[in-house]
Amino acid sequence: MQSPRARNWMMVMGLATMIYGFGNLYQPTVVVGESMAPTLEDGRVIWVDRTYYRTHQPRCGEVVVFEDGGETYVKRVYRGPGETLHYIASAGQFLVPIREPFSAELKAKYEKRRTRLSVEELRVPEDSVFVLGDNYVASVDSRQLGVIPISSIIGRAHLEVDPQQALKYEFVPMVRRRVVRDTRGQEQQSRSGAAEAEPRSADPDAQVFMPYRISRR
Repeated sequence: MQSPRARNWMMVMGLATMIYGFGNLYQPTVVVGESMAPTLEDGRVIWVDRTYYRTHQPRCGEVVVFEDGGETYVKRVYRGPGETLHYIASAGQFLVPIREPFSAELKAKYEKRRTRLSVEELRVPEDSVFVLGDNYVASVDSRQLGVIPISSIIGRAHLEVDPQQALKYEFVPMVRRRVVRDTRGQEQQSRSGAAEAEPRSADPDAQVFMPYRISRR
């Protein structure tokens, strides 16, 4: 029969083992900065599953924590391994992703005009992901860092998987309506196709030739 001291020792050892195991599976991480706002505000603590990607592939909409250049980042997966994205570039610099299936239409428009803007295609390698911050204008992500190797991912944050976040910053067509008069002099509205948006870039070509806008809905 075990003595009370031995039983207490066994309980302490069991509890320590549980804590050690939990710490290896889930890691508390403090968010620093506003690059994932409003989903993650500065100072919020999230739990990161360190083992999830041992048996799963990263998917669009998942929030991941990874290391790059000695820094730790938290971002949302925009394209997973082997997936393709199209984006608007100016002089080779990534500006904004394009919502499919409008990339072909926009590419044809830019090819007909003298502009530094172009539609580029990027296929994510099978061992990597392309990530973006939910607070798109204040985020350092794959636009600057490039694709992120899966081997650099620390784990998956325990947050809702939300692929719809990308709709906030993808370019989509704008439709301009014009007023016409029928034979009776009554005003009618007709669609005139894609219209040029208000300038959203400091690039002069973008101001003239970018007939798309960022959807905020």
